[in-house]
Amino acid sequence: MGYGKDRTKQVRQDPSQWQKAIVPSIPFTSGVDDLCLKDKNSVSTAANTEMKCTLKLKKNENLPKSLVRCYYRSNTTSNDCHILCYDPVYGLAKSGQAAIKECPKNETGCMRKKCENGKYLTEENFCVLAEIKNMLESTKNKTELAKNLAGLVQQLANTSTNQVITEPGNLIATVDILSAFSSLTNVSVNQSTMQNFLVTVNTIIDQSALSSWKTVAPHNVSSQLLMSIEQFTTLFSSTEETFNITKSNIQLKGVKINSNSHKDYKINFSDFKYKNRSSSNIVNIDEKELSKLPNSSLVIGVAYATLTDILDTPNNSTEKLNSLAVTIIAESSSINIEIVSSLLNITLQRDSAKCVFWDFAQNDGGGWSSSGCRPETKGDNIICKCDHLTSFSSLMSPFARKEGKILEFISQITTGLSVGCLIIGLIIETVVWKHVTKTKTSQTRHIMMLNIILSLLTVYVLFMMAQYLKGNTTVCIVTIFLMKFFHLSLFFWMFTLALLLLYHLIFLFKDFSKTAILIMSFALGYLCPLIISISTFAVGFSQNHYIQKGKCWLNTEETYLNLLYIVPILSIIAMNIFITFLAIFKILRPTVGEKSINSTKDSNIVKQICRSVVILSSVLGLTWALGFGFLDKHSSNILDYAFNILSGLQGLCILIFGILMDSKVQEALRQKFVPSSNSSQKTKLVTSTTSNTY
Repeated sequence: MGYGKDRTKQVRQDPSQWQKAIVPSIPFTSGVDDLCLKDKNSVSTAANTEMKCTLKLKKNENLPKSLVRCYYRSNTTSNDCHILCYDPVYGLAKSGQAAIKECPKNETGCMRKKCENGKYLTEENFCVLAEIKNMLESTKNKTELAKNLAGLVQQLANTSTNQVITEPGNLIATVDILSAFSSLTNVSVNQSTMQNFLVTVNTIIDQSALSSWKTVAPHNVSSQLLMSIEQFTTLFSSTEETFNITKSNIQLKGVKINSNSHKDYKINFSDFKYKNRSSSNIVNIDEKELSKLPNSSLVIGVAYATLTDILDTPNNSTEKLNSLAVTIIAESSSINIEIVSSLLNITLQRDSAKCVFWDFAQNDGGGWSSSGCRPETKGDNIICKCDHLTSFSSLMSPFARKEGKILEFISQITTGLSVGCLIIGLIIETVVWKHVTKTKTSQTRHIMMLNIILSLLTVYVLFMMAQYLKGNTTVCIVTIFLMKFFHLSLFFWMFTLALLLLYHLIFLFKDFSKTAILIMSFALGYLCPLIISISTFAVGFSQNHYIQKGKCWLNTEETYLNLLYIVPILSIIAMNIFITFLAIFKILRPTVGEKSINSTKDSNIVKQICRSVVILSSVLGLTWALGFGFLDKHSSNILDYAFNILSGLQGLCILIFGILMDSKVQEALRQKFVPSSNSSQKTKLVTSTTSNTY
């Protein structure tokens, strides 16, 4: 309700209501101890607070709908008061704090509810079973624990099988017990004890327990569990050469190192189902690294089905775990390993992949670190190569670029438009060919233009075909090979066109051999791309790297395959840009001995060169210079759009600037399709052909 400027409102609550939230003194256990005692003390303090104050409201200020509490103040405003939660069982609690109540009979700990903005959240069960409490008590004596370790481990496994121990309280206490087991030294455990240990772990990391793990997340219980598994695994002693313990949520596989075996360590964890999707990890350690280990020592790998949900990233992180977690243990931790993991979510950004390990010293409780690890993506797998042993997984950005589908749509539209324009360009070249190839310069230029059009048109057609082909088939491999060949051919023909312009800029009035120019052009335009394409195919195909897995596309994830295409293309673009700037410089600064640009003839030459510069901006592929930006994986979205639009519209640019803006083509079309053209126009056409220098 609202009150006037000077009105007051008495806010009273019966202190006896707070007594309902007070829990009698009860025994607590381990990590649950601190949590329940903290809440108990806060409630006890609040219960003894006088619940009486005078609330003076400002004009038009409303009293909060929830219960309000003030501290021995008078004439206070609502901003000075605390909003409370109320429950018939839990009583009152201040926002941000938790109220507690007793556990059922034979259980210790507490039940609690947290107050947030006037409402209680879901009840949390921090009660501990009597069996768990008794086992925890028995772990305090290390000497007795070492003697009875096998029996206690089996007892805990039996309890986890027959009782529900996945509530938060039992979860914390169980992890405390496992930590006590793993803290022992000078003790060895056999395969039976190891199996019982993993039975308990398998139960508490089941998917049904994930909600409890979220509840206990602020208490670093997950990091404590992982450390317990790593330490307890070091106590394992096996007489077998290979051993395997498989549960639904955890697998342990290992080998005993034999100096005479001369084998690599390779273990495949492939039987997991993660959110209805098969997931796997393959751990590789080569023979040279194994030779660093003592003879008869063990190399053990442990993989977890749900630990990626339990050991999650911080709330403020923009990255998510995207592969199963796996722990690798050996007597020496400083050896190189390789882990091949299938991706849990194939929609995440693969170029953001990081290989990470769990660093127990980070953030006072553990966190993911990428130190000493480097990632490689290969199809739907990520390969992590690390120089040490511990628990590993991978991180990726959870958000693929939203613009991906838009860019794909733009690419399809621009490609289709360019294909149409190139076909029109071929038709025009056929119609005007006799009229525009009457001089060596003009004929050479149009031969180059014709090969540029044919190469680009073939690339576009093969590009559209590849999107409908299945990966790693013969048709797909041939398609990708031809597409990359003609793509390289396109740029080499652009380079020959640039060299023709450079020749006329330097040797303005000097004639040239048409045969020599054409031989050089075809050698550059087709022979060089063929050599590069065959070499790339031979290397990539021999190593089964040529085609992406599951997609009809060149495997750009292999750096050497990518560079074999990118380096020649970017080199040609750089040289074409240089030639273009040289042309501009030539226009602005005529060389010594040349006539003044004020003369009529030289003015025509300048105009012709300017026209050539405009044409070069499209026909020499200068817009592809934006491709340099893609060397940076974090390039801006504006650059992505500009590159996709301009490269996709290259066919349209060639039609307009390379063909239709050619004065000789215009005159030829006019003469062909406008019969009334007078003789002066024909004369103009002849004059134009003699004045063109490019």
